Amino acid sequence: MNKIKLYLAFIALTALFACENDPFYFNSEARLRMEGPEVWTLGTDSLEFSFANYSSTVTDTTFDITVYVMGEAADQARTAEFEIDPSMSTAETNMYSFPEMVTIPTGELSVNLPVTVKRVEVLQTVQFQLYIKIKESADFKIGVTEQNHLLLKWSDILSKPNNWDDLEEFFGVYSLTKYRFIIDVLNTGEFDTDTLSWAQMKNYQIELAEALRLYNEANAGNPLADKNGNLITF
Repeated sequence: MNKIKLYLAFIALTALFACENDPFYFNSEARLRMEGPEVWTLGTDSLEFSFANYSSTVTDTTFDITVYVMGEAADQARTAEFEIDPSMSTAETNMYSFPEMVTIPTGELSVNLPVTVKRVEVLQTVQFQLYIKIKESADFKIGVTEQNHLLLKWSDILSKPNNWDDLEEFFGVYSLTKYRFIIDVLNTGEFDTDTLSWAQMKNYQIELAEALRLYNEANAGNPLADKNGNLITF
């Protein structure tokens, strides 16, 4: 019997130790942690995004960050607060927006924090970053170090696709101006010739040629050209 009691005591102590070392253990105090959308963050504490492969009509994009309560649901609404770490951020205030506080409804254990990043011209040459972290509030303490923040990085830097040699048959000689025109017309900058058929690529070429004709007609005397003055053709 004594051996059984000792064994049960050992199990209880082991469980207590495990809880204290569990990253989601909250010591009876409500805490918060945050996770970025998995498609962008893949379980990390950072998110990287580029506007480059999107039409120039896309002027911003919003990421839904999920904020989780580490603790039990409450019978009243609670407020989660957030702040920027300026030492880890390079973005200016006109490049992003997000609410500095959100309400977690009664009985709920999570809430959405929408973070919008904006497409400004300087992003074509420089990547900027924004470090958002949980701020201790009257309702919540800060959670585990690995998930008390999220680092967002974004740019609009366009680079020549690695497979342009395969695309040249349809799109011609590469230029940054041409590539941006392609993205604006087709709303994509990714062309995998291993999965796209010759006919599909040819249709893209025809569509681009027609779009270019209409552009040049609408801009008589100022046809589309690259930075060196070479006319864009397909």
